[in-house]
Amino acid sequence: MSETNEKRVISYNKEEMDAIENYPHNNSKTGVLMYEHKLVVDPETGMTIKQIRYPKGCMIPLHTHHCAHSIYVLKGTLVTSHGTFGPGEFVWHDEGVEMTHGASDDEDVDILFITNKALDMNYL
Repeated sequence: MSETNEKRVISYNKEEMDAIENYPHNNSKTGVLMYEHKLVVDPETGMTIKQIRYPKGCMIPLHTHHCAHSIYVLKGTLVTSHGTFGPGEFVWHDEGVEMTHGASDDEDVDILFITNKALDMNYL
């Protein structure tokens, strides 16, 4: 990662983006090992951009967030309670939408996860 100036410009090269396995994360609800690389967190608003890898078969149980968020699929198949999405597809969730999401049983899924403010997790 490189940052420049007081006003930030943050960039990651392909090698850094491909190194997601350097960022293990155990999901507190499922106990499943996932990977979460926080790319940007705005210190004022809490807006967050993360690269996440859900391993095949990993499904995050029904939950909501008090923030709106989007998911952009980089590779694999994202399975949600609102449909199935492949590479290059984009999904937006308003604040408070109930959802499940994760990877298909066949392959890992890599996504960009983008929030409009600080992220919270509320399991139902």
